[in-house]
Amino acid sequence: MKRIIAWCLTAVVMAATLVAPQSAQAQKAAQPQVFKLGFLSSLSGSLAGLAEGQRKSFVLSVEEVNSAGGLNMPWGKVKVEPYIADDEAKLDVGVRRFREMVEKGVLAITGGIWNPMSGALNEECKINPIIYIPGFVPAKDALLKGNPADAMYTPTFTPWSIGYITVKSIVQTLGKKTIFYIERADSWGTTIREGMEAACKEFGATIVGKDSITIGATDYSAILSKALSSGADFLVNSLTGADGIASIKQAIDMGLDKKMDIFYCWISNTESKGFAPEVLKKLYAQTWFYYDVTGLVDKELVASIKTYSDAYMKRWNEPPDNMGTACYVATQYIFQAVEKAGTFDPRAVAKILATAQFNTVKGPTSFRIDHQPIAKNVTFILKGKGIEERKNPNDWYTVLSTYGGQDVLPPLSVMKY
Repeated sequence: MKRIIAWCLTAVVMAATLVAPQSAQAQKAAQPQVFKLGFLSSLSGSLAGLAEGQRKSFVLSVEEVNSAGGLNMPWGKVKVEPYIADDEAKLDVGVRRFREMVEKGVLAITGGIWNPMSGALNEECKINPIIYIPGFVPAKDALLKGNPADAMYTPTFTPWSIGYITVKSIVQTLGKKTIFYIERADSWGTTIREGMEAACKEFGATIVGKDSITIGATDYSAILSKALSSGADFLVNSLTGADGIASIKQAIDMGLDKKMDIFYCWISNTESKGFAPEVLKKLYAQTWFYYDVTGLVDKELVASIKTYSDAYMKRWNEPPDNMGTACYVATQYIFQAVEKAGTFDPRAVAKILATAQFNTVKGPTSFRIDHQPIAKNVTFILKGKGIEERKNPNDWYTVLSTYGGQDVLPPLSVMKY
């Protein structure tokens, strides 16, 4: 009997010895000393200029958190360890880079500038659960009911809202009603058109003509000739990056600006720097973020944007970009969500993203059921400045108006709710 008792005690001690290290290891794994954060975007190709602005904002956000000691987690301060990769604007490359990051222990990913990529990476998040808040405008299909991964949210909206606000501002801010639309031949361009068509019905505007063109085209004369003969009040262009610059320059060369106004429905610093002042002053444009909104009545917004813009300019010696700032805001959501959740577990973080309010450089926001944010100031409507109007080389625009609230998001019925 004594031998049996002794054996049992020995077994208990051995079991405790074996379990204790495993528990410590499990606790250590649940409480990592670094937070591995990935940045994945098209750092090469025709969208590289836009992606570079994202990279700079991403680096700034990481540096700011780390300079404050790291994230405030229940087990102490946790430094952020960045991983940066190029998806080359190719779906197979983007998926491969994503998986490589997951294998390296990356716990959250932002970045991205090519719209179709978001749909592919959202599906990856369902296989390998991870916090994914892309720093750009994701595909609408990725956010339809049942589609978004638990911890996949957007800091912006879908291209539907770009189209909707474009038409709304052309009617309400600029007083015109007929449009010729140049559509980028992918989900970006087609979803913008969906939003435009919805706004046309609501505000009495008309798309009198349209044509589509692929990324990387070099000759826009055929499509611009159609626009020239359409009699439209506005030429609306949904091309971006180098394509957008080339198409607008060719439009001006062909004299379209003498027949109609031109609206660049999603502009960034890359395009702004790429246009000569005499071209830019002929453009109206929409942007998710502009660094100088001094004239707006919302003084809290003006002060918040100035604080961020000053920090960015000090770090990079240039003003922050449109989609670069979206990436910065995406990291704000990620950092605040993991701190509120007290864990890096994507399931717990997803619950926080669904229910909490967040403070961003553009003001307080919360998320709808379809993972899109509700914000007071969603986009800014701009008018380009000529050289004689500029206070400095980066003084590109006058801010005409802002649009925001739930009204600029697609009805939940459109998102299949």
